[in-house]
Amino acid sequence: MAVTVSAPRLAAALVPPVGVAYRDLADQIRLLIVDGRITAGSRLPSERELAAATGLSRTTTARVYAELRDAGLLRSRRGSGSVVCVPFAESSASTLIVTPEGDAGIAMTYAAPVAPAGLGRAFEAAITRLPGLLSTTGYLPDGLPALRELLAARYEERGIPTSPDQIIVTNGATAAISLIARAFVGQGDRVLAEAVSYPYAHEAMMSSGGRLIPLPVYADSPWDVEAAVEMLGASNHRAAYLVPDFHNPTGAVMSESARGTLAHAMRRAGTLAVIDESLRDVNLDGIEMPPSMGSFDRDVLLVDSASKTFWGGLRVGWIRAPHEHVMPLVQARMTHDLGSAAFEQLVFAEVLRDPGPMLKRALDGFRNQRDHLVDLLATHLPEMEINRPAGGLGLWAGLPDHNSTHLVAAAREHGLLLTPGPRFFTGAPVAGEAHVRLPYTQSPEVLDDAVHRLAKAYAGRRADEAPNGPRLDLIA
Repeated sequence: MAVTVSAPRLAAALVPPVGVAYRDLADQIRLLIVDGRITAGSRLPSERELAAATGLSRTTTARVYAELRDAGLLRSRRGSGSVVCVPFAESSASTLIVTPEGDAGIAMTYAAPVAPAGLGRAFEAAITRLPGLLSTTGYLPDGLPALRELLAARYEERGIPTSPDQIIVTNGATAAISLIARAFVGQGDRVLAEAVSYPYAHEAMMSSGGRLIPLPVYADSPWDVEAAVEMLGASNHRAAYLVPDFHNPTGAVMSESARGTLAHAMRRAGTLAVIDESLRDVNLDGIEMPPSMGSFDRDVLLVDSASKTFWGGLRVGWIRAPHEHVMPLVQARMTHDLGSAAFEQLVFAEVLRDPGPMLKRALDGFRNQRDHLVDLLATHLPEMEINRPAGGLGLWAGLPDHNSTHLVAAAREHGLLLTPGPRFFTGAPVAGEAHVRLPYTQSPEVLDDAVHRLAKAYAGRRADEAPNGPRLDLIA
């Protein structure tokens, strides 16, 4: 059954247009589709309903829908309304998701690195072990035994007693979170989560029927601990999803005292704690990290991944689970897939036999790229509010004029793809207009070009907002 997006709901997701109104609104709706906030097959409100909800003219909304139809994102039929469609032809998909049309564009919509030097040798070493792997069926619903042993040893080194049978290898961290949601979250279950966080994790919880309950944002921190304790005590929450280490997207690190308080509160409330540690090892400045949440409560579910520290192409993530949760997770997985690719697990096992040198090279590169991007922004976009995070893979840049959606749309016209701040917010997406995430996972040369394009987009947007700029109600 097609999902119907009501006019009030769509209007609430849009910000007032700047410049040529119909083009601006069409760009905003395109971003909602690309981000997955409006899914393929959704039925949009009529032009008349959208005009009434936004206070714009029917002529303007008609031009908005015409732009979307021309871009191949909307199909309109008399009597059937306007339905969202996502093109999958190579030429269309590349312009929609990867790079803008007709330009050697730059995509900064993801915070993931290229493979570090030395990873190729891990592939070569894995090939020598391949005959032993080929003598098995290759079905590994809980993961390659050798890899699970190495991962369990890592937790032991952190002071978290773990046996290999507590490890379940998945196709990345997002797959791990989705698996947890399928196994433990049901229709209508309340799930406590940071109001600003990794959107695909939130959507995984909601796809299983979970109802997200966002934490208030406390000052510049994504964790209002006092409010969280009160919320956990006031009503039943089936699960909680938190990113305490170099939080995505803010880069914040939860304090040791906050971890202890929250772990105790979740355990007392019977709330299943899902802790995403996929950025914990991306410690660029070598700061002393608080203990893992698993040190405060060994029954939490710890999620991690090879994607951020090594390479996303390995598609290896994992869950460290208490014994009683292992079988429900494996059983839930069997309805979805029968295991992660065996060879990639073999490669990652080779990486973990001596991860230090490769990790150091990766962190050195990230640190250089972070500092380079911070310096570029200070020079070319001093209006932005930039905090240099001690770790993680992106900047959470503050925008004094709260125009994230408009800026992202303008940047696309200059061949730069970004993710707008509202994409990371749950509950009150308009709050995200004050920020834009800027990953520093690309080379300094690419970052030079990206900031040059961003500065041009920002200057153009400011010109549109000037008193003598184009009137908002003009159609051109």
